[in-house]
Amino acid sequence: MNTIKTIALSTVAILSVYSAKAQTFKEPVGYKLKNGMNIIISENDKSPKAYSSFTLDAKAFNDKKDGVVELLNAVLNENVSKNANISFKDNSGKLATASADLEKDLTEMAALIQNATIDQKTFNIAKAKLITSLKAHDYDYDQSVNETSINALTLADVKSFYSQISPEKTFLTIAGDVALSDAKSSAKKAFGNWNKTQEIASTIAK
Repeated sequence: MNTIKTIALSTVAILSVYSAKAQTFKEPVGYKLKNGMNIIISENDKSPKAYSSFTLDAKAFNDKKDGVVELLNAVLNENVSKNANISFKDNSGKLATASADLEKDLTEMAALIQNATIDQKTFNIAKAKLITSLKAHDYDYDQSVNETSINALTLADVKSFYSQISPEKTFLTIAGDVALSDAKSSAKKAFGNWNKTQEIASTIAK
């Protein structure tokens, strides 16, 4: 439970930039979906929105190349259509939405994560934008994420890393203005059918 509480506290601290009121919440509840995905839910009726964060278990990806997570995030951002509520940054997928729209938007984010388009055109655009961001110093990237490490990454590297992502290696945190039962239902609908034996990269564009 201490681990669950730590992750929930960290996630809410990051997501609270959307609202200065998002500072208190109930004891976080942690459990797993049948596919092994780790779910953490923390109710906070003082928050004006429901927030979600999709993160990877860092321990499960110890051999990842420098900058590959950030570049994958950049690629996933290119996959986001017109839904301004979804973004990929801080090494995770972020969602901030009205509680009534949580299930719909969370399902959209899950579909995007599981069926991302990763082709040469998308890769090139994402890579260029990330390098521009690095040059502008508009975000506090880890020291291992720099122009050299990003330029060294190839489309194959991103595809390979993406293919290693499976539900048991991920965390989904839901916090804010949402009832526990509704959050559980939304998480199950969005990610419950993600088969941990199925390669996430099966739909990657050639």
